[in-house]
Amino acid sequence: MNIIIDGRPFVASSAGISTFLKCSVQAWAKECPSDRFVVALPRNLDDTFSADAMPENVTFVKKTNAILQRLPNLVWLNMVFPVLVRKYKADVFYSALPCIPFFMPRKVKKVIVVHDVVNIEHASTMVWTNRLSNFLFFNRSVKNADVLWTNSYYTKQRVKDYFPDIKCKEIFTGCAIDNHVYHRLHIADEERAQLFAKYNIKGDFLFFVGSLEPRKNLEFLLSIQPELYRRTGKQLVIVGAKAWHSSSLKTIVETTDFPIESVVFCKFVPDSDLVKLYNLASCFVSTSLNEGFGMPQLEALYCGCPVVTAHNSAMIEVAEGKTGAYTVEGYKAESWISAIEKALEEHQEPREEQLKEYDWTRILKRFIQKYILS
Repeated sequence: MNIIIDGRPFVASSAGISTFLKCSVQAWAKECPSDRFVVALPRNLDDTFSADAMPENVTFVKKTNAILQRLPNLVWLNMVFPVLVRKYKADVFYSALPCIPFFMPRKVKKVIVVHDVVNIEHASTMVWTNRLSNFLFFNRSVKNADVLWTNSYYTKQRVKDYFPDIKCKEIFTGCAIDNHVYHRLHIADEERAQLFAKYNIKGDFLFFVGSLEPRKNLEFLLSIQPELYRRTGKQLVIVGAKAWHSSSLKTIVETTDFPIESVVFCKFVPDSDLVKLYNLASCFVSTSLNEGFGMPQLEALYCGCPVVTAHNSAMIEVAEGKTGAYTVEGYKAESWISAIEKALEEHQEPREEQLKEYDWTRILKRFIQKYILS
């Protein structure tokens, strides 16, 4: 069987979708060693990704034409991808993005992943290019996919709510983290000191990981940080806030009574450092308004870091019932501060046996048996 894969997530900096694609393809190719997997790329792989991590039956192909490489990703997808599908005689098209190119052969089984429906529920927070992309492709792709894959049962239900007339009869659900990267570590005192010096961390800290967008509700977390800092003495370390200076966050941290030393903005952090920060953090905190899964929450739990997260969307699935995980309903400052203080005081270590469902090999075995071999 020939599986052709939309490799666009691999040409951008590491993020949740590229991790999902990498891990799912790795597990799929290992489970089906006689199948051929072709990852089609519009440009060179991002520096954060190595093709060496893939099994031998995974091949990366890239158009070398300089003009084609300059095309916007969506234009490339629709101009070039259908040609590659025919060239490599694909039986299955797989994309970790909910986007099926136009002019795809009908006989090709089309598999797409829906990570969330924020483009519908939080459209106002998106840039115009994303809105245009969703308008042109999202609805059509979800409705016409032969197989829909969602990362959580929450997302699955939201897809059913918004798209009652989809082509596929069942929706597959499953997601995990990169367990080869995120796990418990022993970090020596010298290594800890070097990491703290690198990121200007003064001591024990609370941890936030997430892209800078209104949906993450980082403004609320910053608004309660002065009181948290007064009570606990812990800094708030923020990873992923690359453009914080151009948002309302700057207004919050530059007020005269805000303890500026209580917050550290780390911007982009490589995985090799990020896993160490998870292991060293006193508590991971997410005040997000909506998540399709909760990848950072799960990464934190696998690293033995307690989690305090919002009691909404898919974050409930990841956190509820797990030792060391606490959920908070609503956004009352004292409720969050009390929950974080409780997590710090109890410091319950997450139990790995409670996370066994989040395993890529198990997930892909279910997926292949039900949707590819059937």
